Amino acid sequence: MIGKLHFSRRPTNRLGRLASARAVASILVLTAVAIVFSAGAAWAGNPPPEFRLQDLDGDWITLSEQLGEDVVYVTFWATWCVPCRREMPHLQELYEEFGEQGFTIIGVNTDPPATTSKIKPFVKRHRVGYPTLLDPDNNVLDTYNTTRELPYAILIDRQGDIHKSYAGYRTGDHVGNPGAVERFDKDKI
Repeated sequence: MIGKLHFSRRPTNRLGRLASARAVASILVLTAVAIVFSAGAAWAGNPPPEFRLQDLDGDWITLSEQLGEDVVYVTFWATWCVPCRREMPHLQELYEEFGEQGFTIIGVNTDPPATTSKIKPFVKRHRVGYPTLLDPDNNVLDTYNTTRELPYAILIDRQGDIHKSYAGYRTGDHVGNPGAVERFDKDKI
């Protein structure tokens, strides 16, 4: 028939259904990747969303209070996250080496409320000296990173705008490499 649209029907054989399921899964994965990358790109050059969280001593810390003078690296992590644990010594090294030069690190723990009492001993055992804040319901993490991939970090420049976001960690990655901080142009970041 001319002018009549014909839509394919659902495949009736097993191989056809499997191919259709794979096609749908591929489209969903590509869509999710596009959303994550477009969201990360959209953050760059913009102020980060505000948050207010408690630190390990119960004091409330607001992100905006930390912005404006130093470069701020906010990293989201969890005690169960192996890549997070691998990244911690590198971040501590950066904190010690560049803290006096205006480089601040804020760790945001995303463990559930039932494990909050274990976080302070964990931080002490791993010799983390930079401030650690608690996001037990993952409300802040969800604002910045809807996929909840850990570790996840944002680098905020001296003007208070997001410079870059980082998802995941492998040895030698991004800011975990001390040479990366040395390359920052102090006037631009």
